[in-house]
Amino acid sequence: MNDGGPHSVPGAVARAYDAVAQAYAALIPTAGRDGDPEDELDLAMVRRFAGSLPSGAAVLDAGCGAGRMITYLDALAPLAVEGCDISVGMVRQARKAHPQRQFAVTAMSSLPYGDRSFHGVLAWYSIIHTPPAGLPAVFAEFQRILRPGGRLLLGFQAGTGSRQITNAYGHDVELTAYLHDIRETAALLEGAGFQVCEYLFRAPTAAERSAQGFIRARKAEELTRGRKPVW
Repeated sequence: MNDGGPHSVPGAVARAYDAVAQAYAALIPTAGRDGDPEDELDLAMVRRFAGSLPSGAAVLDAGCGAGRMITYLDALAPLAVEGCDISVGMVRQARKAHPQRQFAVTAMSSLPYGDRSFHGVLAWYSIIHTPPAGLPAVFAEFQRILRPGGRLLLGFQAGTGSRQITNAYGHDVELTAYLHDIRETAALLEGAGFQVCEYLFRAPTAAERSAQGFIRARKAEELTRGRKPVW
């Protein structure tokens, strides 16, 4: 998980996820299994993201948590995935699960990677603690580190407003979770230099409090004249 931007409280986010990291990693070590939080539609977006990348593509799992989506990506395609997260505890769990991978402890609004370092960025529920005002800084960083034509996939809780989280995975925490309007988020991506390829708005399941949103985009520099996006 990640703080996502300068308008959030990164210390509080890091402390909360440090506290729950071990329990989180034990409860949901990967995606795609019975009982995991993702719906089949959600994972279809991940498969479409992975399928849009060249073999061996450099991919950043931004806000990687304990590395559970890296496990899923590894099963989909031969990709060179590394991760980053603001939580030292989560990165420690990710390194245990993926000792061959590279991980960094960092906020998404100030990534320690060079320009055009990656073919793809996956931000899977990594912006849920970032208020809408903090998203432009995050999206600017994603745009900076992606190569021309690079792909981005966002997953997030869709809607408006926020809620306070005081307990998670058996631990007392202090977190604010933000919902993001899918069209407004798409507009922010376009303002940051992305072309939105497709988005999915999914109604909540019985176990969810809110609808879910997913946006797949490409760095706009790749577009050629006359080419239309997929909606």
